[in-house]
Amino acid sequence: GKDENVFDIRQGTAIAIFVKKKSAKGCKIVHRDMYGVREEKYDWLEKRDFKKKDYEVLKPESPWYFFVKRDTKEIEHYNKWARVDEIFPVNNVGIVTARDQFALDQNLQTLEARIRQFRDLKFDDDFIRKSYLLKDTSTFKLKKFREALAKESDWKELFKQVDYRPFDKRFIFYSKWVIERPISELMQHMLKPNLGLAIGRQGQVVGDEYPWNLAFITDMLIDFNLFYRGGELLFPLYLYRPQASKRKSQTMMLFEPEIPYFKAGRVPNINKKIWEKLEATYKKKFTPEDLMHYIYAVIYSNAYREKFAAFLKIDFPRIPFTTDFNLFLEIAEMGKQLTELHLLNHKSLNKPITKYQGKGDDRIEKVKYDAETQRVTLNDKNYFDGISPEVWNYQIGGYKVMDKYLKPRVGRQMEDPAHYCKMATAIARTIEIQEQVNPLFKRVEKRTIQ
Repeated sequence: GKDENVFDIRQGTAIAIFVKKKSAKGCKIVHRDMYGVREEKYDWLEKRDFKKKDYEVLKPESPWYFFVKRDTKEIEHYNKWARVDEIFPVNNVGIVTARDQFALDQNLQTLEARIRQFRDLKFDDDFIRKSYLLKDTSTFKLKKFREALAKESDWKELFKQVDYRPFDKRFIFYSKWVIERPISELMQHMLKPNLGLAIGRQGQVVGDEYPWNLAFITDMLIDFNLFYRGGELLFPLYLYRPQASKRKSQTMMLFEPEIPYFKAGRVPNINKKIWEKLEATYKKKFTPEDLMHYIYAVIYSNAYREKFAAFLKIDFPRIPFTTDFNLFLEIAEMGKQLTELHLLNHKSLNKPITKYQGKGDDRIEKVKYDAETQRVTLNDKNYFDGISPEVWNYQIGGYKVMDKYLKPRVGRQMEDPAHYCKMATAIARTIEIQEQVNPLFKRVEKRTIQ
């Protein structure tokens, strides 16, 4: 049934009462969850005095000390596995522009024209400020930054692509004179051939109706709110060596480049001890890509997400590594397919599950989905067909991916219907692979590297 908050906010609410006693040793904790409409909760609270029988006694235990009922006895082995931030030590949050409407655009020419005007000092500061709704802040000084950018001769090289939302790439003017937090120390590694694992920060919960789903793969820059407002961490697979004259320290260099499959000038961002333990166990060659693909498949397993939901809501994912090398490679192959699907370069996307239909003007007027016809309509004449409810409702983070892509484009032309068809196909195939990974993950749990 319907569950309502006791306050006029959407976020879930916990009411805690603490009683301090001078003579007490330790503490006793009781707890109760209540679901239903607001009036029922008010009525229950108003008519009852505090009685322990109405509550459940809790005994929080290390290391998390949950203040709610969590049955974790059977899954305590999870805490012995390495966290993803331990596997990939160098990481940071996504880019924060603080002015998306100015620094980003779906169209490169539109963004370039905007930046060209910004750096052209013939235009008055007030004109630029009013035209683009820009405000001076403690970290952004319009006049000073315009003058600085006007002096840069290579400014056209700063137009890059960024993963703004899942499957939604935008163009960005990647300059410190426009962007609030470019996170350049990390993002420099994503400006060259690379893979990056984006993981939602611990503590983020999408909602009880969805399992943990804060994971996506990228090969470029990413926005801070890739999943939804609140940020994520990006774990690049490779770190590119700076020139010797510019190198400040060796702390980021975890491997030496003489290993054959490492390209000169870059090293894997992988914990050396974990890598050596895997090598000692498998006694066979594998690549950094194999490792990332394996991890990606594991965290996309529904069996993994559901079983360890209690931990995934409060911390980074922990990864179990199988002792079986053939199983490792089998799961890594699943992760490779997921990676190619999510980067929209898997060969199966050439045969999409949906088609773009209608002879309208391609303008996105109102996005509407009909589960019976499995149709997404953009206007009276244009629509996509063959999109199942599972695909339409598929969620990554706080976004229903298919809907989220279209909504910001209302009022614009549907410029690339083929991209949307690929998205739908990628999600449909993802759902299939997630089910295929489940039995493999269950085999992993039986024999893991400690």
